[in-house]
This record gives sequence, C-alpha cells and structure tokens, in this order.
Amino acid sequence: MFLNYEGSVLSYVASIRRYFGLASSYSPDPSLSDILDRQRPEKVFVLLVDGMGANLIKRKLAADSFLNRNLLAKTNTVFPSTTTAATSAIRNGRPPCENGWLGWSQYLKEADDIIIPFRSMGFYNDVCYEKDIFKRYVPIPTTEEELNKAGIEARILFPSFEEDGCEDFDEMCCRLADFSYSDQYRYIYAYWDKYDTYMHEYGPSHKICDSYLEHINYEIENLVNNLSEDTMLIVTADHGQVDIHRHFNLCRSEFEKYLVRRPSLEQRAMSLSIRKGMEKEFEKRFKECFENDYILLSRAQAIAGNLFGDKPRHPRFDEFVGDYIAIAKSDMVLIYRERDECHYPGQHAGICDDEIYVPIIVAYKNKEAQVKQG
Repeated sequence: MFLNYEGSVLSYVASIRRYFGLASSYSPDPSLSDILDRQRPEKVFVLLVDGMGANLIKRKLAADSFLNRNLLAKTNTVFPSTTTAATSAIRNGRPPCENGWLGWSQYLKEADDIIIPFRSMGFYNDVCYEKDIFKRYVPIPTTEEELNKAGIEARILFPSFEEDGCEDFDEMCCRLADFSYSDQYRYIYAYWDKYDTYMHEYGPSHKICDSYLEHINYEIENLVNNLSEDTMLIVTADHGQVDIHRHFNLCRSEFEKYLVRRPSLEQRAMSLSIRKGMEKEFEKRFKECFENDYILLSRAQAIAGNLFGDKPRHPRFDEFVGDYIAIAKSDMVLIYRERDECHYPGQHAGICDDEIYVPIIVAYKNKEAQVKQG
C-alpha cells in the first residue's frame, strides 16, 4: 500500500543532482546515471508535464509514439500524488515529509486559515495573503537555486502565470530549443500545466484530453529534433489522473460533528483534524461508510508506514497532516462544499495506479542512431 521512495522518481532526481555534483538523500538510479555518464551532456533540461502519468501515455498513445519509444522507466511518484507535494519534491529531491509542502490546501496557524500555498489565498474563502506567505514560513531549497550558488547557471521556465512565462506549450518548446544553443544555462526545470487542467475539467478519458496529449507528444518530438547535440531532455510528470464517478459531501453530514476544522490537503488525500475524545467513534463511522473507497490512517500510522517519505520530518509536519489521512483508492471522492456539490470529473492525489505512476523519458538528438551505433 505504501510507496517505495528509494527507487521512486526521487532516485531519478538524485541521478541528475549527482551529475552536477550535488548531494542527495536517495541513491541515484543506475540506468539514468549510466546514460548521463556515457553521453556527458553539457546541458540537462527537465520538462515536467503536469498530470502526464505513465499509464495514460501507454494507454492513450501508440506504442511507437515518441514518448513511449523513449520511455526509460515507469516509477512511482510521492504521496500525495499531487502537484504541490510532487513538484516540490522533484525540484529538490526531498520527500514531502521533509519539505512540508503536502497538498493544494494547508492549514497555516499564522493566518489561522486553510490556504493555497501556490496562490497565497484562502482555500474556502476569497482572502488574499501576502505573496509567498507559505514559502516564508515553510521555505524549501531547489536544485536550480543550489546550482546557481555552486556557479552552474540554472533557471526555471513556467507558463504565463509566472513572470517571463510561456503562453502555450509550443512557445515553451521553442524557448527550450533556443536555450539549448545558448551558453547561458546548463540546467533548466520547465513546468507545463494545461494537460492536468484539461483532465480536471473534462476527465482523463475525454477525447479533448487525448487530443492534447497527442499534441504534447508531437511538440516534444519536434523539440528534441531541434535541440543542440550537447543537450539532454528528461521528461517526467508529478502524477496521473483518474475519472471520478461518485462523490460524498462531508459538509452538513454526520461527519461534521467530529471535525475541529474543515478538511485540508486534497480531496483524495484528505487531512482531518478530529475533536478530542471522538477519535474512536469517528474511525468506526468512517470505516463503516467508506471502507471500499478510502483508507483511513492515523497520523502515527502514516508516519510508521513512511507514507509521506522516509526521511526526517519537517518541524511542522504534524500540524499540517492533522489527526487522520483519508486516502482514496477508487473512483469516488470526498468533498467539503458548503454551497454546491460540484467536483472535478478528473482528479488525483490518491493511490490508484493511474495516479501514482509517472514516466521517466530520456531523449536527445539522434538518440536512436547513437543507440544503434553503440
């Protein structure tokens, strides 16, 4: 049930960090390290496509598609299988328990509110907080920051919601190709969000999502064909997605009486803080109602099982996790909605295979010719 962190996506991050002389808490993956050591690229670009799970690539794209053809490995992501936890972990090689960035919404005592760390705003309200408020109290280093401090020039490349961001995926690929011919950067972390957005809106089985994945495959193949020969591209994802067919609203249900505050983290990896003295009753009722769809773990059980990682925990970990974690294992989702019953038809953060497995794709110019010659 619990994820293997040694051998996860963080082992592949460890290979990249080792290549540039940075330390890592995980053992580097032998296969990726061997490729890096043999090819010795001057530049390494990591392109993370949000939501592009390994199972989706295999199921949706042809076997001879570029992404499938260049797949090095299928490996598990971190828990929760969600952007906040996974991209933070991938950007520095540390598991969520160590980073403290665990989910889309987290309770921050300084604000006495459940806020969205990436957006510095309330999750259940429209309150806007100071920019990067969560980062101020829970700072985390990144590989690109460490490289720049070591004198190895690195940068990030994001969509247009960030300064100097890209308007579409085509622009991102074009800019990466241009950077590959520049002497300026040896490492770039690029993040693209729209595939995940479409799957949330329509569900991962929708033809619109299939079409966009094919577009991503085409653009990445074109990008690799236009890279300089001393640039290696590593493509991965933070998680996949599943179609949601059922839901249960905890708001104004019998479960409201057990809650100290509204749930946080994720709908499919829900942090629940329970009133003192009601824990056993809550456990009993929760399991009676949701045992086929959710696994309920106490904080102690989650820690003992290394659910969020197997490294030293962030000083505020217990505060962020709450008393219990409810983990989705089916196509049902728990929500907490005061005004309506709406939810995304596509979601992630649970432990279904389609959510937790991500691809490691390694590509560089003339790769296939080089492999044949070798």
